Amino acid sequence: MKHALSVLVLYFAAPAFAGETYLGAIVSVAGADTSNDSTGTPFYIPSDAKLTIVCNAAAYVITDSRSAATTAGTNGLPLTSGEKFPTSTGTQVKVNSGTAANGGAIVRIAGAAAVTCWVYQRRGGE
Repeated sequence: MKHALSVLVLYFAAPAFAGETYLGAIVSVAGADTSNDSTGTPFYIPSDAKLTIVCNAAAYVITDSRSAATTAGTNGLPLTSGEKFPTSTGTQVKVNSGTAANGGAIVRIAGAAAVTCWVYQRRGGE
């Protein structure tokens, strides 16, 4: 009986592991390529992470790229202000610097105007 009760408790507690965790904000001036490594307060993004990105202005966003995000749309997906963008990171391209982002994945943004993008990590089965 104790074993069956333990299994039930674990089964129903599993959804508590789902949800979003705030990782940080990428703040970029007009036209500038900015990443989680080069923003004012650098932050770590795990490899193989499921992410949700939300920006306060139109922006171009790209993950896992050493090439700069551009406002011409040649490198980055266009997002509108307030759009919730689900994406993910891979394992190949890593930040290699002395910041808090070192060893993690890269997310880059650029916007025609100043833009801030907030990055959240999603957990759980979707």
